[in-house]
Amino acid sequence: MAFLTVGNPTSSVYLRAPGSLGAGMEKAMQNRNDLLQTNAADQDQPWCGLLSSAAPRDHIVQLYQDQQFLNRAVCRFAAAAIANGEGVILVPTVAHWDAFRPRMEAEGVDIKAAEKRGQLTIVDADNLLPTFMRDGMPDSPVFLGLAQNVISEARADGRYPKVRWWGEMVNILWERGDVTASMALEDQFDQLADEQNIAIFCSFVMDNFNGDVHARMLPRLGENHSHLIPVEDYSRLERAVSEALRDVVGPDESRVLESQLLSRFTAPFHMPRSQALLLALRQTLPVVADNVLQRSQTLYRAPG
Repeated sequence: MAFLTVGNPTSSVYLRAPGSLGAGMEKAMQNRNDLLQTNAADQDQPWCGLLSSAAPRDHIVQLYQDQQFLNRAVCRFAAAAIANGEGVILVPTVAHWDAFRPRMEAEGVDIKAAEKRGQLTIVDADNLLPTFMRDGMPDSPVFLGLAQNVISEARADGRYPKVRWWGEMVNILWERGDVTASMALEDQFDQLADEQNIAIFCSFVMDNFNGDVHARMLPRLGENHSHLIPVEDYSRLERAVSEALRDVVGPDESRVLESQLLSRFTAPFHMPRSQALLLALRQTLPVVADNVLQRSQTLYRAPG
């Protein structure tokens, strides 16, 4: 794709697609084999349908620790948009784009053609982020102006009125320890989704079985997101949480407690039922919640 400038006219934040995958036919075949093995399982996961059908003003957040889960989620979001005739903006680090690109191609996306017709826009997250940061915080007017320019380009003179955006600048800030700045940028993305009528998807390296994440981060993320993807396997999470609750409080008490908690709890955003139960438990019985969360982690990650 041709380089375009955003903000500083002397530098470009757009990534140029490499001329080749650089790993040869063997790597391409391996990617396709991996894709065939995982796609069938992914189709049964609710997060796959959510990302495929993301609607304007949806603001979806994914928690991940496994790179392959990130790859599959982002490529599903992007590939579905291209198939639906929507514009797509991806704002990855260079390393993550190198991981996404072969998977998208294995999934049938012609990257070069999509870029050439203006349907796919790739922006370097590490280069874009500093252009709107001021004194360690995102400058809202500057960010919104830059983002609106990128979205305008992605709409390609009206050929793609519907646009989706995935990015990881918020995660870059999070991994640096700049939590306040990361959440401020999420607030600005939420504003952007409403003002520009686009779907936004972001991903964080967070452990869904970490007590601090449950106590501090998930309530904050609930203020600026519409949907939470907490884990890769929702059915496995459901089984793990149900068994963990039985192990901690007993089978009879667990049934009563689960029913009472869920009937009184209003989740801050859309999430799996088992995830809502964990948050409701923390809100009501935090000490029990810690034990259930720890036991859920063991069960979820157990082999088999």
